[in-house]
Amino acid sequence: MRTLADLRAHADRCFLEGDAHGALHAYCALVQLCPPDLDARLRVGDCMLALGEVQRCAVVYTSLARAATHGGYPLRAMVALKILTSIEPQLAPLLAPLAELYSLESTRLGRGVRLAPGDPSLAVPASLDLGVSIPLAQLVPHAERVAADLSGLAFPATLPPIPLFSELHAESFGPVLQALKLRRARPGDVLIPEGAIGQSFFVIARGEVRVTKARPDGTELVLTTLHEGAIFGEMAMVSAAPRSATVTAVTDTDLLEFDREALGAASHDVATLAAALDKFTRERLLSNLLQTAPLFRPLDRKQRLDLVRRFTAHDVGAGVDIIVEGQPGLGLYLLLAGEVDVTKRDGDSKVLLATLAAGDVFGEIALMQEGPATATVTAARQSTVLFLARDVFMRLVQAFPEIGAYVGQLGEERLMDARLLMDAGGDFEELDALELLPG
Repeated sequence: MRTLADLRAHADRCFLEGDAHGALHAYCALVQLCPPDLDARLRVGDCMLALGEVQRCAVVYTSLARAATHGGYPLRAMVALKILTSIEPQLAPLLAPLAELYSLESTRLGRGVRLAPGDPSLAVPASLDLGVSIPLAQLVPHAERVAADLSGLAFPATLPPIPLFSELHAESFGPVLQALKLRRARPGDVLIPEGAIGQSFFVIARGEVRVTKARPDGTELVLTTLHEGAIFGEMAMVSAAPRSATVTAVTDTDLLEFDREALGAASHDVATLAAALDKFTRERLLSNLLQTAPLFRPLDRKQRLDLVRRFTAHDVGAGVDIIVEGQPGLGLYLLLAGEVDVTKRDGDSKVLLATLAAGDVFGEIALMQEGPATATVTAARQSTVLFLARDVFMRLVQAFPEIGAYVGQLGEERLMDARLLMDAGGDFEELDALELLPG
């Protein structure tokens, strides 16, 4: 065991194997060698709790909450505070400093400054011998003193805001924190199964999760990995859509979970959180869209931001027509979230040409041909659409001909695909419906 990283790996292995005694010894050594190691302090408290030392672990969790709050790690502070309030509900007032420092009114929030973590490559003294078993009667009080001692820590003057939570006013911050639940996961635990109806969203306080999606052939596609501070599952709070992917814990992970029932207990604070969540979700969707949508590809970052400000956002309920076949085209549409169905009249019936998803453009055929819409576009479920007026789009095409070429080619391909489908009598098995995207 030569470095702090080796020592941590040993401590984590003991903890996950249920050896609270051995883990406590190792985590205590970590705190002594690296006082800023907040995770080791957390684990000292967890080991004591597992050993039934409730009063001593409460002392450690309280000190950890203070260190994490003032050191720029509010999510870890929330973990400690949720454990504390589960042990003793009367300790809820301990949430107050967190609300004061990280709410919308705080004067301490600034650029991402934090208590500096320790160097994992730091050498461990050769004198450290974890093979020697220290009696619990000696180890527990020693570990409590070490983990509760904050004298060696220097806290920053400014603190990083918490995504979503720092949008809340101080009076809403506390009740919302009380409403959240702490979920502690082990490696391999499935946190969200694909296809399930979403009733909550999560914030990763510590650890790592993997996001995967099932392929048609039964194999698994890894979409991304998420770390501390990431929010996932939030679309469950702004739509009724099933989970679009599976989320699995990669490491030992602590999550803060918000479900509808718990938030219902926060009464008027739900509206505040919902507004903040909606803003956060839209900003993240828009950021992803700017990076991936072909429409923005010819533009640099500043030009993309300038253009997107010219779009207006509109929430559309399921079943509402966004474009009606035969009516004049008003501009270009970009689907931010949700799904829309594209249909065309065929006598007295309608033919479904395509279902569009987030990132898809529509309305371009009527726009480029300066004629009526060639199909009807209807929200298949609750959706958010970005709209760019015709005159703004025309100025954009003049400035960036490659955008005009992309939209024009897209319109031509969609017209041809639509004609082929109509000639085939709407036989979806002969054509790939995902390719048929008329405007």
